[in-house]
Amino acid sequence: MKPAAGLRALLERIIDYAGLFPPAKLPLDEAIKNYARYRRDAEAWMLGRFVIPASRLGELEPYRTLFAEGLPFTFSALGRGGDSAAAFLDGLRDDLQAVGAFEKRHSSRVVVDVLEVKWPNVPPAETTNLFESVAACVEQHAGPLTLTPYFEIGLGGDWRRTVAAFVTDLKHFREDRAFRKRTKCRPPGLKLRCGGLDAAAFPTPEQVAFVLHCCLCHRVPLKCTAGLHHPIRHLNDEVETTMHGFVNVFGAGVLGQALGLDEAKLRLILEDEDAAHFVCDKHGFAWRDWHATAPEVSFARHEAVTSFGSCSFDEPRDDLRALGWLPDPHAVPVALDIGGEGG
Repeated sequence: MKPAAGLRALLERIIDYAGLFPPAKLPLDEAIKNYARYRRDAEAWMLGRFVIPASRLGELEPYRTLFAEGLPFTFSALGRGGDSAAAFLDGLRDDLQAVGAFEKRHSSRVVVDVLEVKWPNVPPAETTNLFESVAACVEQHAGPLTLTPYFEIGLGGDWRRTVAAFVTDLKHFREDRAFRKRTKCRPPGLKLRCGGLDAAAFPTPEQVAFVLHCCLCHRVPLKCTAGLHHPIRHLNDEVETTMHGFVNVFGAGVLGQALGLDEAKLRLILEDEDAAHFVCDKHGFAWRDWHATAPEVSFARHEAVTSFGSCSFDEPRDDLRALGWLPDPHAVPVALDIGGEGG
């Protein structure tokens, strides 16, 4: 059964499989073989990249024959980062070398099109200079033309000012043609951590709404990670907090992009725990009375809210089946008596 156009637009390539990371924390052999199997499943259209530390790309050498199957394997490399600007740049050089060597070894069978890295703890006034240094670093190492960097920042302290200033800087460098030409990669985006192993790791709906609104206003793409295993916002007893839903977060991003919603309206969508208020059909995606057409959803997913990392590909699918958004692969088809010979 083909998914409805709105569902396909909302969830296409949305899950970057991060089986190597907590809480799953699988061995590399199991995780990469899971990913290869998911690529053959009925819901493979929902599957994005395989997330792996750039420092571990060399460990994938034994899976050369696996990469020969089907379309090229796509990867998101997790950067080393660094506490200081100098350490960050050193790590970035190592990451770019590892990505380049990996793609060279496996030729056209692999694509690393995302680099996720945590931004160092530097004063906001130094951000511009550090971006210039990043440009010079990427220029020197001739980064892949297809690579999109996503920088993660924390939400502590004066988080509103921090986020607003950083997204403004991202916007500047996205629009600076000289910077884009020098870096030999795609314009950078922002990475948002939506959860973790304890309640303190989960940002509030207010924080998520603000980040979304800033990114949408400045046309900076947003990638999410952690805490988004389930489609709809709900109370989770295991971590003793209310977890964000990926349908809430990405639905808010899509509708925010299509309708120009303000921060308060985005927050309404993020806080809703009633799955019945969310609709995906042949026309597009809707929350209550707000609607985006399938083409508008596709555009927003490509330009504004791109994907999220999850250590499980099964949990999101299981929940979507429970909601009736995906068909149950184990359901027995009902035979219809339509008459004819022997009827």
